[in-house]
Amino acid sequence: MSKNKSKTAAFVIITGLLVAALIGIIIFLNVSPSSEVNVYKVSDLMMSSEKDSNVTNGAVTNSMSQRVKLEGEEKVAQIYVSKGQEVNIGDKLFTYDVRSLAAELKNKKLAIEKANVAIYNAKLELKDLKETEPVEKGKKEADDANVSETLNQKVEGTMKPYKGNGSKNNPYTYLVASGATVSANYMKARCIHRPENRYEILEYREDNKLKGVLIYKIMFTFKMDGTFNFALSQTEDGFGIDVGEDGEYTASELSFAINQKQLEISDYELEKKSCENEIAGIQNKIKNSTVHATVTGTLKTLNDEKDSRTTGEPFMEIIGKKGFFVQGYISELQLAEVKINSIVTVKNIADNVNCKGVIVALSTYPTEEEPDNNAGNSNVSYYPFTVSVSSRENLKIGDKVEIYLRENSDQIHYILKSFVMSDDTGKSFVMAENKKGELEQRFVNTGSTLYGEYIEVISGLDDDDWLAFPYEKNAKAGAKTKHSTQQELFGEMY
Repeated sequence: MSKNKSKTAAFVIITGLLVAALIGIIIFLNVSPSSEVNVYKVSDLMMSSEKDSNVTNGAVTNSMSQRVKLEGEEKVAQIYVSKGQEVNIGDKLFTYDVRSLAAELKNKKLAIEKANVAIYNAKLELKDLKETEPVEKGKKEADDANVSETLNQKVEGTMKPYKGNGSKNNPYTYLVASGATVSANYMKARCIHRPENRYEILEYREDNKLKGVLIYKIMFTFKMDGTFNFALSQTEDGFGIDVGEDGEYTASELSFAINQKQLEISDYELEKKSCENEIAGIQNKIKNSTVHATVTGTLKTLNDEKDSRTTGEPFMEIIGKKGFFVQGYISELQLAEVKINSIVTVKNIADNVNCKGVIVALSTYPTEEEPDNNAGNSNVSYYPFTVSVSSRENLKIGDKVEIYLRENSDQIHYILKSFVMSDDTGKSFVMAENKKGELEQRFVNTGSTLYGEYIEVISGLDDDDWLAFPYEKNAKAGAKTKHSTQQELFGEMY
C-alpha cells in the first residue's frame, strides 16, 4: 500500500472515531443544563485538500515511438503527412470528421434545456405540495364514501364516467373495480361510425377508491370509422400517486407525495449532470479532432483506415528521438483545464526534484484502466494525457512522478458535516457566533464531500468564525456563546 493510501486509510479511521465521539456528545449536550453554548473556531474544524484538477500521478517512459490507433466511430477526414516524412512534436497528423459529433452536441444541449424546464416545473409543484394543508383521515374516508357511486364493478356500455367530455384533451374517465375486465357490450357500444373520435380512460386504483394510488390505466381511442386503438399505462408500486381532482391529501399521503417529488427532481438533476459530462466529452473530441505528433521523428507506418480498424493495428507509427514521456489522467469534469502546449510541473517523487514539461497529447476517449490518482473519483471517466520532458532532465525510465497542472495549488476547504444543517428548502446553514456574542443562523454555500464526513464550504465562513454544534439542545438563535476548544469537543479523541 502506498504512503498516500495508508494516510487516507488512517484518516478515515480517525474520522470515524471522531464521528462516534460526536454521537456521544449529542447525547451529553442535549441534557446539559448550561445556558451558554460552546462554540468552536472554524479553523479547528476544517481541513484542506488540493483540487483534483491540480495534481495527478504518472510514470516516466521513453519517447522512442508514437503509435496512433483510430478511436471511436468517427472517420478520418484529412491526412497531413506521408510515410517516411520527418515530423516534430505538435505537427498535425490527421483530422477526424466531427460533423456527427456536432449534431450529438446539439441534442445534448437540448436535453439539458428540457431537464432545466422539468426541474423548474417540478420545484414549483414541490413548493405547492409543501404549502398544502393535509386533511383529516376521517374526513377523507367520508369523501371517498360519497364518491363510491363512481366505481364501476363491470366494464360495460352503460357505466358512467366521473369526469371528462370524451375529447382528446379531456377523455371520459371511469373508475373501474380491481379485476373487472372489458366486456363485449362495452366495445360494441363504442366501435361504431361516429362524426369524431371518442377518447376514454379506464382507471384501476388502490382499494378501488377515487383518491387511491393509481395502479394502472387503459387509454382507448375509438375512431370515426368504427376501429379503435388502446394503450396500457402502468405505474411501479409506490410511484405515480394521484389523488384525484380536488388535490386533497392526508398527512401520510402528503409526506409521500413530497418525497416522490423530491426524488423526481433528483432524477432530473442527475440526468442534467450526465448530459453536461457527456457534452464535456463531446467538446473534447471536437477540440482535439486533429491528432498531433507527440514525438519528433520519422513516420514509419501509415496504414489504410479500413484495414487499421479491422485488424486493430496502428493507423500511424512514428519512430522518435530520445527523450522522456510522462502520462497522467484527468477526469471528464476537468477537460476544460488541460490544453495542448500547456506548461506543467513534473516532480520526481524519489528525490522531490521538479522540472518543467509540455502537454503534447490529450486523448479524446476515456481510458478503460483505473488511474492511480490520489483523489480519483470512481464515478467519472478519466482521460489520459501525455507530457513531454527534455532528455536533459534528471529522470530515468520508470520513475514515479506527480504532475502539477497549475503553478499555484488551489485548495478546497472542508468542514465537519455534523456542523452543517439544511432547512426545509434544502439550503445549508450553520449556527455561528455574531458580533454580539450570540448565535445566529448563517447560510453557507457548500460543495463536494470528503471521506463522507467533511463537506466543502464554498462561501459564507471565514477561518476566524466560531460555530456551535447544531445538535446541542440550547444551540438556537440568540443564545449566548462561550469559546471552547477541540480538546473540549472531542475529549480524549482529540
